[in-house]
Formats: sequence, structure tokens, C-alpha cells
Amino acid sequence: MNAIQGFDPRSTKIVRQLTTKKELIMRHTGTLIGVLAGCLLAFSPGLWAADQDVSPDTLPADHPNTASVCAECHEAESSIHANHAECTTCHVDARTHAAADRPRKSAPGLPETEQCLTCHKDDSERMNFKSSDHHVAGVACADCHGVHAPKVDGNDLKLRKADMASKLCATCHQDVLARFDMPSHHPVNEGGVSCIGCHDQHSSKKVSLASNTEQCLTCHQRLRGPFAFEHVPAAEDCANCHDPHGAPTRHLLVAAQPMLCLQCHSLPGNRHGQTGSNATTPEALGQPISGAVLRACSSCHSSVHGSTQDEHLRY
Repeated sequence: MNAIQGFDPRSTKIVRQLTTKKELIMRHTGTLIGVLAGCLLAFSPGLWAADQDVSPDTLPADHPNTASVCAECHEAESSIHANHAECTTCHVDARTHAAADRPRKSAPGLPETEQCLTCHKDDSERMNFKSSDHHVAGVACADCHGVHAPKVDGNDLKLRKADMASKLCATCHQDVLARFDMPSHHPVNEGGVSCIGCHDQHSSKKVSLASNTEQCLTCHQRLRGPFAFEHVPAAEDCANCHDPHGAPTRHLLVAAQPMLCLQCHSLPGNRHGQTGSNATTPEALGQPISGAVLRACSSCHSSVHGSTQDEHLRY
């Protein structure tokens, strides 16, 4: 007989069952809240780390960090390269900018060279950029490359026929641009050649095994040897005699003939218009040199770059 009249033992079991069910409900509710909180953290732009990678293929179309959402405000920058489709991969703190109450006060930073090289470090054209002349001079990738639009347009009347790369080079190298207006010049303004056809903008001669002469001979192949009799300055460096950009003299020569040749060569007295057979005699040394000799050395020494049969480079 129970100590308390009217007490039913089954009621205790029912209470225990209700308590267990309540605990289960609370436990599942806590799990559900945790899942929802994780989702909110995952898709909240303000809570993402600035340097976390985001793949546009795994994000929903209405994600606040996708290019389509950025284009709602940045209409002018909506046209971008296919490989730069995700704004946050290049723009520093773009997520903070998107989540800010006043985005104009929290503008995303431009990508630095180190950030660009995280993707382009394996490109064969850019593997030596750290030792390039541009990098040493403090030129960053964003100074030449535009992600949303080219840095230069094609409306420059002076360079309207030049390629886009040469127009970009001309924005900084104004001194070189002036040489293309000289009577003798490489046809960059006319669109015949490009600056990057001779210059590697992402590298330096310091890491190249090719000489200036080898670079010139890629186009001027008729002057390539081997020669039995070489003209040493020509074999050493074409720039010893030629200005590669432009010059007021013919054939891009750094000085007019015969002054260019006389910087290295003297005129033997027993030739070059003198009648004396021996240049050491007082009579021969006193005779004037014919003016015709002092006009163009290459008129006689036509094989000035090298000869296969004459040591004086006459033919």
C-alpha cells in the first residue's frame, strides 16, 4: 500500500518522459541555432577576413562580395577581364568596404605588386620581375596594367598608328618618344614596330644572356655573321654606332661620317687621296687629304659590319 493515498506511480514515469523530451528539444534547438549562426558568419561580408580566398563558383548569385553585386554601384568598372571576375581577389579590404555603412569612407585598396604575383609568379614572362628595371625603379603592376580598362586609349593623334603597348610606354618615357620624331628612327609612331618587340618590360638585361646585338639581329638578319673579318664595335654592340630609337643622321648613326669613324680610326697617309706612297715622308705628311675622303667612309668600306674576304671591310 502506498504511503500517500491516491498516489499513482505511473505519474513519475510520465514526468521523467516529459523532462527527457524537453531536454532533447532544447538540445536540438541549440544545434539549430549554431547552424544558423554559422551560416550568418559564412555569408556576412563584415565578418570575413580581408585576405580569405573566395571562389565565385561556390558563392550564390546574390552574395554581397560577387562582381555582379559590386557592379550595382561601380557601373563604370563592370567590364573586367575574365580571369579577374572576382573583385575581392584583387581589391584589398573589399569585404569591409561592402559591409560599411558609408562605403565611400572605406574605399578598398588597390592591389600591390606582391598580390599580383601570387597568381602571376609562375608566368615565364614575369618570373624575373623582382630583378627588372621597372621593379627597381618602384613601378607597380597597377601603374601599367588596368584591371577594368586599359591605362591608355587609342585617341592620341601623334601615336594613333602605334600599338597600345608603345602608347603606354610613351606616357613615362617622353625622352625616348621625342627621338621617334627624328629624321632617322624606328617606325614606332607608324606602327611598324613595338617597344616590347625589343624591350622586355617584365625583366632586365641583367638576367638575360642575349646581347644588344643579338636582339637587333632578330630583325636585321642579313647582317648576321659569322664573318672572316669582323668589325669589332659592330660585333660587340650595335649601339656603339647606332641609336636604336632615333637620330638626326642617316641609318640611326650616333654621329655623322666621318666623325663617327674617326673616333676610333686614324687616316693612313699613304691612301685616302694622298699621292705619296709612303706616309712617313715629310712630303706625304704635308699633303692635304682629299675632301672626298672625308664625306662617307662607307662609300669605300661598304662591308662595315663584317666581311668574308677583305680585312679592310671594303667588300
